[in-house]
Amino acid sequence: MMSSMKEFLDVLNKAKNVRLNLAIFCVVSSLLWASNLEHIALESLSKTLLQSLFFLTSIRLVYAVISLMLDTFESWRMKKKNEESELERVLLEEKEKQYKKEKMRQKFHDLDIHQLYIIQELKKQNHVSVRKGAALFTLKNANIIYTPAVGDKSESASLTVLAKTLLDEELWASFDQLKYNALTRFFSGMQPKDVEHFVEFLKKDSICTKRYNPKNGSHYYDNERVFSAFSKTTVFSQPQRNYTYNLDPIAKEVVVSLFGNEVNENYG
Repeated sequence: MMSSMKEFLDVLNKAKNVRLNLAIFCVVSSLLWASNLEHIALESLSKTLLQSLFFLTSIRLVYAVISLMLDTFESWRMKKKNEESELERVLLEEKEKQYKKEKMRQKFHDLDIHQLYIIQELKKQNHVSVRKGAALFTLKNANIIYTPAVGDKSESASLTVLAKTLLDEELWASFDQLKYNALTRFFSGMQPKDVEHFVEFLKKDSICTKRYNPKNGSHYYDNERVFSAFSKTTVFSQPQRNYTYNLDPIAKEVVVSLFGNEVNENYG
């Protein structure tokens, strides 16, 4: 019997399951309690073994409680750390998003009459065909447009998600001001000889640069050379038909602002 009891205790010593140890603790406690009240008789050795088992399971249960407390604290600490990391990630993403928007906003303010014309056309439709050149490449490098289809001489352009969001949220409302600023830079840097052709729009609503003579055929005025170079820009009202040009209303404001006084002085 002693051998069987020893084997049983060896098995219990290896038992790590909390529920099993709790069950052992309850049974052993009951037996020791009953023995103390003399409800049952236990041999001295058996009682010593039960007391040892009581001590052992008590230590295991206390250890389990401490482990549970530590695990709970560690779980709470990790959850809080993860929440802080997630909040930091969200704040960084928002900061990066605002930085990209501000950077693109500045790029919009730096666009010229050729590039703003493309943006203006993209307000009317989702895709526009744009000839390859500086205007197209500048807009692509600025991440304002992307080109899902590419040809030999032109590319199909669309607004990027960020550019469309920025335009919808604020820049369409101030697009006329963007045009005004770009046109001011354009006309301010123009050669006086070329400016004279645009000043004519202060006296005429439209100008035809082609004249047909039955004897000599078609004849182009000198202003055709200048106007045709900027026919697909925000300088002229769109669509521009044949060889008749109409100055964009905002462009006309700029011409009046920059050269109106000179015209009044020259023509009294």
